[in-house]
Amino acid sequence: MASESFPYNRFLGEFQELTHGCPDGPALRDSVRDHAAPGEEKLVRYLRSGSALAVTGSPVHDALSHELIGALELLTDGEWFWYSDLAHYVERYHVPLDETFVDHARAHHWTPPKLSPEDLIQIGDTLDAVLDAEDAGDTHA
Repeated sequence: MASESFPYNRFLGEFQELTHGCPDGPALRDSVRDHAAPGEEKLVRYLRSGSALAVTGSPVHDALSHELIGALELLTDGEWFWYSDLAHYVERYHVPLDETFVDHARAHHWTPPKLSPEDLIQIGDTLDAVLDAEDAGDTHA
């Protein structure tokens, strides 16, 4: 799965209000819509069906209502990465996602590929190596 062109930068839902978001990410409050996009329920199902790359015991709360969502997990389909609370924000607040990702999910018939434990280990190792190299200032890992 992983290669030189490994898409380690394909993280979804890095809203600045989230503790696991990005300070320069989009504002969750500004992304809230009052209606669902076509096919949103299929997209939510896709997000909830991703393979768990990392599981924490940390509870995650809704950044807007403060209600408990559940435990925080990092999910993947082998090409994109997102945290487990993203499905909640799409379902409850109808936040839009990157259209390239939506097209990707649609092309997979709204079903993420099943990744083997070996796939997940390789993806995790590659992601760790890339992020470690970035932290060290070498972006060509």
